[in-house]
Amino acid sequence: MDLPSIHIRIAPDAPPPPQLEVRRHRPSRNHRWIAGYWDRRDDRWAWAPGRWERPSRRGSSWIAARYQREGEAYRYEPGHWSHQRMVEGDDYTRWHRDHGRGSEGRGDRKRDHDRGDRRPD
Repeated sequence: MDLPSIHIRIAPDAPPPPQLEVRRHRPSRNHRWIAGYWDRRDDRWAWAPGRWERPSRRGSSWIAARYQREGEAYRYEPGHWSHQRMVEGDDYTRWHRDHGRGSEGRGDRKRDHDRGDRRPD
């Protein structure tokens, strides 16, 4: 399975507040709105304006840029397309809590990370 290449960056400062944007006319029903976000370029924050974009492949979802304080710095994960069935971020944390280590016998019996093999009790 091909997974997207994600470049995690560490920044010494937080990004500025989001900028106000106007969403233009949707070019086609296949396009998805990608909200603007602060991108880390050349050791500074640069605004990446919102835009309409077609998914990189059928069934892909846009994962918004994420910023998380870690000690004295900020961890930045750029926005990207993902075709994984399991949603990233907080949903993964919830999934791991319910199906991860220590939950043997519940939900994902085959340990293949899909939730569709629950046996009726």
